[in-house]
Amino acid sequence: MNTISLSKIKLEAPTQLRALGEDMTHVKDLAYSFADTGTFNELPWVGYVEETKEYVPIDGFHRLNAIDWLTKQNEIQVQVDVENVAIRYSEFTTMADAIVAAAGVNANHGLKRKSSDIHSTIRKLLEVDRMRFLKDKYTLDKKEIMSVVKCSSATYKRATEEVRGELTRSRDFRITTLSDEGLTQAEIAKRIGCGQTTVSGILKRKSSVSLSAKPVNEQQEGISRETPATPDDTDTTEEQSSVFAHITEASVAECPWDDVEEDVEVQEEATGPSFSETHSQARIRLFIEDLSEEDKAYALKLLAM
Repeated sequence: MNTISLSKIKLEAPTQLRALGEDMTHVKDLAYSFADTGTFNELPWVGYVEETKEYVPIDGFHRLNAIDWLTKQNEIQVQVDVENVAIRYSEFTTMADAIVAAAGVNANHGLKRKSSDIHSTIRKLLEVDRMRFLKDKYTLDKKEIMSVVKCSSATYKRATEEVRGELTRSRDFRITTLSDEGLTQAEIAKRIGCGQTTVSGILKRKSSVSLSAKPVNEQQEGISRETPATPDDTDTTEEQSSVFAHITEASVAECPWDDVEEDVEVQEEATGPSFSETHSQARIRLFIEDLSEEDKAYALKLLAM
């Protein structure tokens, strides 16, 4: 059995592949269990990384943090030998090797992994050893990833949906870029590492989207060029229609106050005309009173027309 001082282990290491790190509720549960028994059902696994000269957890982040928590808490009285923590031990050449080893350790034991944890793990694998986990520049190696991460096909599909989408968009952008540069579909397929049918389909979709997204004003300009306006000095028997007819043709708008005049009652008496305010006029008067002086003068001028 190997032992190591807890202070030598880097608890905040890149080999922690859970999306949200340690679950403190689980850490405390393990701590209470350790306080009762003095051990764990399975020893934590620690690796020495030659590249960085560090000791990092490969498996057992929660267990090691449980021991650390016991040394700092005041809830229970317990003696913990932090200078001789029992561990499983391995050595790795690079940190990438240690991360790959840590990728599948919680598949069958420990706190159950969430889909986000597997997603985080796969992203980390692509960061540290991209060539190993890609079939080509734009395609994940499903078999290799599932073998290392130890997950089902359905879990793999859910966890890699975003990554696969990013790779597909990157591939499509590269294909359209090479097409714009003048390469043939066969040349693009060879450069990208996919079938020519795939290239053809992507370029057809791009062409279709480009046509449907053509700005309306460009379409109007095209129509305008096909039906030029008739010069003013040309005598024509029939005026040609234009998409801009609504701009060039104008008519005088009726006065908005004309319908008010129907409510005006003027009575002629011996002493002269008298004026009786109607309901419509009363509404107009109340409206005008709320206007600014400038707007009120303008409104009265319109009424007087």
